[in-house]
Amino acid sequence: MSISETDRVAINELREEVKEHLTPYYDTDFNLLRWLKGHDYKLDVIKPKLINHLLFRKSDWDLDGLADKPRDHPVHHHWKTGLTGESGIVPNTIVNIEQTGANDYWGMLQSYPTNEVLRARVHDLESMLKAVMDLEKKTNQQCSVIYIMDLTGIKFDKRTITLLTGGLSAISAFMAEHYVELVHSFVLVNVPAFISAIWTIAKPLLPERTRNKCNILDSNWRVDILKMAEGRCLPSYWNDEEDDGPFTAPIEKCVPFPEENYYKGKVPPNADHLSVSAGKTGFVEVEVKTGQTLSWEIHTNGHFAFAIYKLPLVPNNSDDISNYTRVYPLFSKIPGPTMVPCLDKLVCPSSATYRLWFGNQHAWFHTLKIDYVVKVE
Repeated sequence: MSISETDRVAINELREEVKEHLTPYYDTDFNLLRWLKGHDYKLDVIKPKLINHLLFRKSDWDLDGLADKPRDHPVHHHWKTGLTGESGIVPNTIVNIEQTGANDYWGMLQSYPTNEVLRARVHDLESMLKAVMDLEKKTNQQCSVIYIMDLTGIKFDKRTITLLTGGLSAISAFMAEHYVELVHSFVLVNVPAFISAIWTIAKPLLPERTRNKCNILDSNWRVDILKMAEGRCLPSYWNDEEDDGPFTAPIEKCVPFPEENYYKGKVPPNADHLSVSAGKTGFVEVEVKTGQTLSWEIHTNGHFAFAIYKLPLVPNNSDDISNYTRVYPLFSKIPGPTMVPCLDKLVCPSSATYRLWFGNQHAWFHTLKIDYVVKVE
């Protein structure tokens, strides 16, 4: 759909509110319209959420340039791309195939820290966004993604339940937080008989708008899916062995993570410790000089939020983090207990006190216990 006059007024008002954070790449009417629609046009709700995303875009993760960079993160060898092109059936949509049942999410989260999984995932999300933006530029219409989730091979076991309540729910929440209204619909195909049990667990963990976009196809899915996308956009491995069609998209099959590469380390003996009470936040502060590298290893016993801020040279006696300069993206929910510790580093842009910030606001009773090693080199 094209932009109405009412929407254009709202878009311009939102643009004015966040203009100091917008980049030329992301500053399109349709990108801003997605945020308006996703949060019921409530500017007081949208502004902090959008600024959070725009700060993320301008971090050293370089979201604006990511889609043009090689897809070469080690996780990508296992978690294959599924972006196949325009639907050809549903107007103004791009198709993405997710091998949800076959992807080795358990092995991935046993092998890589959540921040690295998200770093790999953001490349695909930015590629989807770029494809949508390119189509919007061509059609002058609001566009979105049909996100097809193939449940072939999914199992209903303890690992799946752990993933649904931990790592996968965190990835879903991250996507809903930063890629508002990018998805037209989530279409589930080749669903098992126990889908109702999985849905009962997953449904409360999904953002409401995500839940409302889920379309679960029945056993006739091979016919019904062709009412949503042309066969050229759908994976050729859906065909019967003796057939060359109707599905022709050459999507690579996912690759399991070898168990011998699972993380087997322990909390380092030189680790320091921090406890954060339920509903509270905590932090660790480090003095760093310009050009030095700040690195960290973080183990926790539960879910947590994380970011890094640079404190002003003149103390303002405020604990409000919105008054500080964020130098590492804010992650609202990193699943715990950590299977693999969060490991990362940051080249500090200037001499200052840097605050590693931890949030336990989501917890009602649970005290977050953190074991960490922070180095400055």
